[in-house]
Amino acid sequence: MTTKTAGSAGAVGPACEVEAVGAAGTGTAGAARGAEPGGLRTLTLNRAREELGLEFPDFELALLLGEIATVGSGTDKPRVPEPEIARVRDAEGGTKALLERIQLVNTTEGAELLGISRERLLRLTRAGCVRPVRWYVNRYRAVVWLYLAAELEEFAAGSPALLAGRLPAAVRECAADGEDQRPRGWRSRRVAQLVRDAPGAWDEAAVWAALLGPEITDSAVPDPYERARLRGIRAALPPGRPGPLADAALIRRLTAADHPDEIALGLVALADALGRARDRDPVPRPLPRRQPPALGPIGDRPRRSLRRLLRSRRQVADG
Repeated sequence: MTTKTAGSAGAVGPACEVEAVGAAGTGTAGAARGAEPGGLRTLTLNRAREELGLEFPDFELALLLGEIATVGSGTDKPRVPEPEIARVRDAEGGTKALLERIQLVNTTEGAELLGISRERLLRLTRAGCVRPVRWYVNRYRAVVWLYLAAELEEFAAGSPALLAGRLPAAVRECAADGEDQRPRGWRSRRVAQLVRDAPGAWDEAAVWAALLGPEITDSAVPDPYERARLRGIRAALPPGRPGPLADAALIRRLTAADHPDEIALGLVALADALGRARDRDPVPRPLPRRQPPALGPIGDRPRRSLRRLLRSRRQVADG
């Protein structure tokens, strides 16, 4: 049984340092209540959502951020333990406090929250000072990045000097070079969430394969049977609903590692996960083809067959 719990934020950019978050799975069906091995009473995700009185998008985000723990392993759908429902309800502020912790804001709303200009917050987020939780494509085909309001406030409290006056050289250089750390920051957060919730080493390896993309993965995993298994798991990075205007090329650009350090980290992590996967659950392979039995010289075979045929005919005639 795998227990999926709340995670802390955790990824830092080159210019600033903040922490990032962890996640859980979505979607379920089946009996509303059940028992895990060991007698732990659990609820389906939908029943747990109803018990907490949360709308689906809020509940989905709470799972994604690890605010609500789930249990499950292998191919099982994640479920919520009954004690977890009580924990969320009985915590200070209850579900209202939970909703405050998972409130998302865009760049404009975040700037208003911190009392700074949108341009200043945009430069800070591009430099990696705060990392996005989600993204979607709006009707103008622009990528909109979403942040946790609580993380923005935490960042402001910890780095008040960045909210006024001249920005640090590292932030200014990022802006001058046109560098944007937001996709990479979102990927690091999302990968950490998926790795945390991976039920096994193959699932974890599939997450790193999804980050690296098929070309790099195929080069790093020469065994065709292992590549097929990774593809069969179909790990994907985009959470939630990026929107109908998020075409395949854009999704690929935002979700695939594109920085040398990011690619190097992914390759090391993929190799580590594959090593554990091979030890615990090696990929089945087809049995070697059996060689046909050795036969006599070609010239003897028709002669022997003819003798047997004639002999059998004589026996029939004699009978």
